[in-house]
Amino acid sequence: DRLRAYCSCIFALSWKKMQFTPQQLTGGPKFNHKTRIGNWSEDLELEEIKLKDYLKKKETGSLIVTAKQQQLESCLKQDELSSSSDGLLHFGMKAMLVNHQSKGALSVNPFDVVTKSHTAYMITTSPIGSPCLRNVFLIERADPGDGFDDDVLHYGQNLRIKLCPFSEISTDAYLHSEMVTGLAAAKFSRHQEVTALTVPSGETLWQALYPDTTARFEMDGEPVQAGAPLVMRHVQTGSFLASDEIPYHNIFGVEFEVHCFHYYSLGKSQNLVGEMKGEITGDYALRKHGLPNIWSFLTDGGMVGDQTAKPEADA
Repeated sequence: DRLRAYCSCIFALSWKKMQFTPQQLTGGPKFNHKTRIGNWSEDLELEEIKLKDYLKKKETGSLIVTAKQQQLESCLKQDELSSSSDGLLHFGMKAMLVNHQSKGALSVNPFDVVTKSHTAYMITTSPIGSPCLRNVFLIERADPGDGFDDDVLHYGQNLRIKLCPFSEISTDAYLHSEMVTGLAAAKFSRHQEVTALTVPSGETLWQALYPDTTARFEMDGEPVQAGAPLVMRHVQTGSFLASDEIPYHNIFGVEFEVHCFHYYSLGKSQNLVGEMKGEITGDYALRKHGLPNIWSFLTDGGMVGDQTAKPEADA
């Protein structure tokens, strides 16, 4: 009888004060609740609560894995590129802008919002080669009265690179850049930041220029071939769109940073001697562009023959 009374007392006290096994106190592995030792009742209740919570999130689609899958599906839906019958780039065409250094396509991350005067989204170059909603852009004419009569894109002509709405982006977004400040700079390189801004402005104007600086003056005003290498000059700052192999981790994996910077060669091209002889003027840009500055508008017809991604030799 005394033993029974003692056991009853111990059982009553165990309900008033939580009991822990030595393994639980030291943070080690604990017994299963089926062993009826320690807080077996609380452990059983906790397992049931976790299961109910998991099933509820699974039904509502709020699991982290499910949410990420939905985000990827909304961005990676296949899109179509425009085809060019004459091999030239026309305004209104859908194309991918591919960099020759990172070998990735210019892409927008709708889940990486940048603080600007208007809503903006981060730009990277992605190794995903298939056209999808986040890497297909529309070539838009900036000024209908720019002096060109046709709808063909010409070297030196102002344009805007527009992204159509998808996923979290509810309005048209335009490729944008601005001067480097204490609050606006590329995340890793600290060069000029490039984003997709939801409002067209003077900071969303670009020019496609011939990549060879020695023939740029002669090629100014000529039609741009689809898939041909070119450099994209930001009109307001005069800097050039670039992408180097700088890893940028996001929801899509490891991509590469996009910024604006002059990747000129370090070779001396005897500019002063040429100016003294009257062969050139100070307006000539004679230093070669590096591969980070070289881009191509990729259409349904692909790139142009052997003009793709060849590094220029220093003068």
